[in-house]
Amino acid sequence: MKSCVAASRPAHGFRGTRVWTRRPRSGEPVRRARALPPPRSQVSWSNPSGSVLTPLREKVWAAERPFVWQGIDVGGKMGVVKMRDGSLWVHSPVDLDDDLRAALTEIGDVKHIVSPNFEHVKYAAQWKAAFPDAVLWGCPGMIDKKPLIPFDREVGVDDACPEEWNGEFELAFFDCEVNPFVGDPFFNEVVFHHKPSGVVLVTDLFWNYGGGGEALPAATRAWKFGMDKVYLPFYRAFMVRDRARFEERARRVIAWEFDSLLPCHGTFVDGRGKRALREHLSGENG
Repeated sequence: MKSCVAASRPAHGFRGTRVWTRRPRSGEPVRRARALPPPRSQVSWSNPSGSVLTPLREKVWAAERPFVWQGIDVGGKMGVVKMRDGSLWVHSPVDLDDDLRAALTEIGDVKHIVSPNFEHVKYAAQWKAAFPDAVLWGCPGMIDKKPLIPFDREVGVDDACPEEWNGEFELAFFDCEVNPFVGDPFFNEVVFHHKPSGVVLVTDLFWNYGGGGEALPAATRAWKFGMDKVYLPFYRAFMVRDRARFEERARRVIAWEFDSLLPCHGTFVDGRGKRALREHLSGENG
């Protein structure tokens, strides 16, 4: 039996499919349309829902995918914001598969792709190739540090947002940390606040890995322990080269009018994001 596909738009913001059978002949029973679920990604601990694109707030989504570092899946979460002009602003892109590209196409045109620090660049060139008309943004110093990646521009110097973002964002550049072994900048991270939604997007300055239970792989569980109990104290004691500057940067971020926090590593903090970030930056949470 031949069939054709017609699109239907569910509440999550991008289209699923609906399969229609051929028109019945005289005397045949009428077959109703059969709605198919939206496309799903592979279920894993780093994407437990299997969602291709998850709505978080009005015009804010996340795409959860594996993020493999040194053979360990530390989990990655990409942020997507639909700006007032209808274009899409993408934060810390994950691996772009066909389903994700289709989901994005349903909600807008990708015009801005942001690599917010030196470490989150694995898929930057892939996204620029897929969306050649988009601007590929890097944190300050990125163009010199990653000359093989086709970055168009840098963002974060003097805490200035590009005019093309039409005042929807504010940012803070954390330029006060170094790799203590070589003396060079480490993350060089830019933190972003999408003002209309009250969501702050952060990359490696904050993380909040869940417990994961039995679903959390052993290597990932060890990674979580190391980040919380070893790396974070080391970072505070030896990597922050300018404590006064770091505290000034932290105060700038906490002064923003936001309530939720979208980290690249960990779960979305809905409603208590300011408190969570303040505790993490100050060391109040241990």
